[in-house]
Amino acid sequence: MLAETLETFRRRLLGRRFSLLQRRQRVLADEQELLAEREPDWEDVAAAKTAATVLESLSEAERIALGRIQGALDRIERGSYGYCAACRSKIEEERLRAVPETDRCGACAAAAAG
Repeated sequence: MLAETLETFRRRLLGRRFSLLQRRQRVLADEQELLAEREPDWEDVAAAKTAATVLESLSEAERIALGRIQGALDRIERGSYGYCAACRSKIEEERLRAVPETDRCGACAAAAAG
């Protein structure tokens, strides 16, 4: 893969990571705001519980996404980015453009999902 193309992917991944971390900070701030409310009525308690459940699921999804992004950045540093972790063949550039954090070619990803 060309160094220029690799740098494009690296920048996209760094941008995604930054965006996720910013979103995570906003979620934590919102969670603190919910916890800071005093003497909520039953409707507020129900809304807070629902919001807390959503926030927990977001943080899990964000944690997974951040892990995948960091893995891709590590692969760029090691020189293995763009190669399938399962079969070692090249990952299609079109697939990398769509999902830059992927570590599987289309065939191996389909086989793992199916």
